[in-house]
Amino acid sequence: MKILTDTFKFAWPVFQGWAGSIFQKKRVLKFVTIVLAFLIFNLTICCKSYFKVTTLPMASSESVGGLKDAGKTFIIHYDQQKWVLSNTQMQNNLVTGKLDEYKMPPTFKPVRSNRPNRYLTRPSLNQRFLLNEVHLYLSALPLHENNQVSIPLSSIVKIEIYDKDKGATTGSYILGSVGIAAGVLLVLSVVAVSILISGLAGSV
Repeated sequence: MKILTDTFKFAWPVFQGWAGSIFQKKRVLKFVTIVLAFLIFNLTICCKSYFKVTTLPMASSESVGGLKDAGKTFIIHYDQQKWVLSNTQMQNNLVTGKLDEYKMPPTFKPVRSNRPNRYLTRPSLNQRFLLNEVHLYLSALPLHENNQVSIPLSSIVKIEIYDKDKGATTGSYILGSVGIAAGVLLVLSVVAVSILISGLAGSV
């Protein structure tokens, strides 16, 4: 009986150290998993894409014709409504074409011309089409049969061109990268401290 008692007294501290080490490793693994999940979420949230709005207060045959030749999509605005202009032509100071329903998903927030505007690039909702849009705001809409229009340049109040805002987009990715680097450094620090504590506990 005494032998069993002595054996238990010797083995119990060893078992405690072994169990404590496993428990410590599980805690570290759980912490690392949580931090990595947070970093992935941070990358998704912080890294955003933006577009900017360039306003042309005056319309000319050269500016409208150049945008058409560049393959831009014209969006017509009149009386709080908007349409896509298809079969666009520019001739004799007239913008002609056919009005079709605008079916694209709305922007993340209302578009503002004086600040970067966010657009989504998720596989489930890709709004890169915004980077090809030109918006024509009209004071009058000469509508013909079959939704055909002939818009005089004088009826165009302003033109808004949507382009990628490289500065704002790059800035968001830099901030996301900094956050990820800080998180990785934190994880490595915690792991290093854990290993150090385990080593000290094992040497006692």
